[in-house]
Amino acid sequence: MKLLPAAIILICSAIPAHAQRGLLRWAYGPFGTPGDVAYVVENGRIFQACGAAGMRGACVYVFTEQQVWHSADAFGSPGACAFMADGGRLIRCSGPFGTRGSCALLLEREKVFRADGPFCNKAEGAFLLDGRMVHLGDGPFATRGDAVLQVQGEVPMIALLAILAGL
Repeated sequence: MKLLPAAIILICSAIPAHAQRGLLRWAYGPFGTPGDVAYVVENGRIFQACGAAGMRGACVYVFTEQQVWHSADAFGSPGACAFMADGGRLIRCSGPFGTRGSCALLLEREKVFRADGPFCNKAEGAFLLDGRMVHLGDGPFATRGDAVLQVQGEVPMIALLAILAGL
C-alpha cells in the first residue's frame, strides 16, 4: 500500500509539467480568415501539421534560442544547421557546426525584410507582423498585404522566422 503513492509520484515526475505548444494556421485575405493548421511548434521542435486540427506530423526543424537545425529524422533529431539568429537577423548556415552563410531575413520592429549577403543588405519587404497575424509585406517599406499565417499559443521568434524564411 505504501508503494502506490511513490509510484504515482514517479510517474508524474516523468510527465512534463508544461509543454509549450504553438500553432501556425494558414490565413487568407486582408482580414486573415483562419484556415488549416500548417505547423506545430512544441518543445524546441517545428512539426508539419497533419489535418485541420493540428496533429503533429514529421519534424522539420529543431531550434534553440540562437540556432535552427534541419531535422535529421521525423522525430526531431538535430541534423545540419539551417539558420542562426544574430540580433534582428536570421542568417543561413550549413554543416553540423553552423558555418555562417548569407543573410536570409532582417527584422525591424514588426517588419520583416529579405536580406542579402554576409552584411545583411536590406532588400524588399517580405512580411509584416501584426499582433498574432502575419501579413505579406509589399514593396520597399513592407506595406501590409494579405494575411498568410495566424499564430496561436507560444511561438518563439526564431521559430517563426525560420518558418517565414521557407515561405
